[in-house]
Amino acid sequence: MEIVFYLTVAAIGLVFGSFTALLITRIPMGESIVSPPSHCSHCQTKLRVLDLVPLFSWLFLKGRCRYCQAAISIGYPAVEFLTMVLFMGVFLRWGMSAQTVAGWALTIVLVSAAFIDLAEGIIPDIITIPGLALGLAFSFFTIGFFQALGGAVAFLGVLLLVAVISKGGMGGGDIKLAAVIGAFTGLPGAVITLLLSSLLGSVFGVTLILLGKAGRKTPVKFGPFLAVGAYTAFLFTPEIVSWYMGLW
Repeated sequence: MEIVFYLTVAAIGLVFGSFTALLITRIPMGESIVSPPSHCSHCQTKLRVLDLVPLFSWLFLKGRCRYCQAAISIGYPAVEFLTMVLFMGVFLRWGMSAQTVAGWALTIVLVSAAFIDLAEGIIPDIITIPGLALGLAFSFFTIGFFQALGGAVAFLGVLLLVAVISKGGMGGGDIKLAAVIGAFTGLPGAVITLLLSSLLGSVFGVTLILLGKAGRKTPVKFGPFLAVGAYTAFLFTPEIVSWYMGLW
């Protein structure tokens, strides 16, 4: 019976991974995620059902359009596979619960925000504002509304302060994403996300400097680090807090 649950979660992850890839592709170009229907970006041919099976269609077609043979970016199956893995991680942590559904929603926000930030250097409001609304809505069934509201306001406030002090060193999209993360994880999760993302960002920046790939004033896209920190915090905040308290 367990294998049925795992396969179901994997299928759900792939479906929503396909949706996430759609967000990543269309939102930066200002296109609707509803219309026009899925089509080849090269020959514009409308894709059929068999062309849209997440991950498997790309593998079966060997990464090429069925109609014009143009190469299809590996980014599509990569996002689908990553989303499936992250969905499975949430399910393994929380089982079939409201917390899991909330985690899946947060995963879609984090993956789409991270990939768009990497590609375009922005985190669009169309992702963060609905994400914040979802986090607050789910909180009634998970961590509690006031815990979510407190986490959102506190995390937003901290990054806003950083942006003011650094005179623009923190982007508005990062600040709004922080509010989303706080709404899903509460104040403890927001604190852990801040610490983890700052650590990861610092290590990445120092590594680039040592390799001669960047200077001290080279901007670092912070969205992906927030995403990694937030996903980790969502899953393991109790364990991380317990570990930290055990040090004292």
